[in-house]
Amino acid sequence: MNRLIGLSGRVFLALFATCFTAVAGRAQGSPPHVIAPGVWFLTGDTNGYSNTVIIEMRDSLIVVDANYPGRAKELLTIAKQLSPKPVRYVFDTHHHGDHAYGNSVWTAAGATTMAFEGVTEEMNRWEPKRWQEALPKRPDLQATGDTDVQRPQMSISGDKLVLNDDTREVDFLHFGWGHTRGDGYVWLPKERILATGDAAVNGPRNKLLDAYIENWPKALEKAIALGPEHVLPGHGDAGGIEVLKGQRQFLIDLYAAVKAQAHAGKKPAEMMIELPEPDQWWFPASRADLRQQDVETVYLEITSHQPAGATWHEWK
Repeated sequence: MNRLIGLSGRVFLALFATCFTAVAGRAQGSPPHVIAPGVWFLTGDTNGYSNTVIIEMRDSLIVVDANYPGRAKELLTIAKQLSPKPVRYVFDTHHHGDHAYGNSVWTAAGATTMAFEGVTEEMNRWEPKRWQEALPKRPDLQATGDTDVQRPQMSISGDKLVLNDDTREVDFLHFGWGHTRGDGYVWLPKERILATGDAAVNGPRNKLLDAYIENWPKALEKAIALGPEHVLPGHGDAGGIEVLKGQRQFLIDLYAAVKAQAHAGKKPAEMMIELPEPDQWWFPASRADLRQQDVETVYLEITSHQPAGATWHEWK
């Protein structure tokens, strides 16, 4: 596997980037939103797709999250409508299928996939089991002919990689184990844009099974400290710093509520969890199934004295 070196400092690669402001026509869902010249945000549509960010450099494009194979094929077409430049890099923010299972589609088109080391480590831990479980339900996985998810071609060690071609700087950042062990963020310092993957989502769209729930708010604190003006989550609408703050507060409140009842001797099935009103956006009463799973996951982390993601052996 190729490895990108010197990640604690600045790495300058010859990428591309002309400020390109045109918006592509409607293609399989909502049209791309122009967040800044040459930066587009595409919300996930159907079939479990995640959101996508496309960043234009001087001579090429960077795509944030490979998505599922079906969406990856759509995004290849959309990218050509946005810019004539080729996609050079596709960054997996984490190892989940809706963010990484399209890797082989992108590499077949000539792009290089990349992620932090923890992403590959988690893939090696969970795959091909999860791929094979999803295969009967996803024709787009079946169409690849693959029996396993393709691992990122470049593995980033350390906690930072900077790409700068004198027209745009793009920072790839790792703030620690949050939603998953390998969570990666993409930060555009000049434009003050932060793409979070599922480390922060906008609304009740997250699962905690691979998380380190107690540490996750600490990672989000580092993201908040960047002072982003635009936050592009892995799911849900784009927003501002309130997306980060809302995700962080929900995790803190949920952890504290479950911990208090666990210390009182209650099991998850006996717990009646009430959170402050603002948290209901992340933890609504209408999502009782997800709520119970979240309570069980937090309880598991508290009682096992280790990250929930180190304990769960399969999706429930």
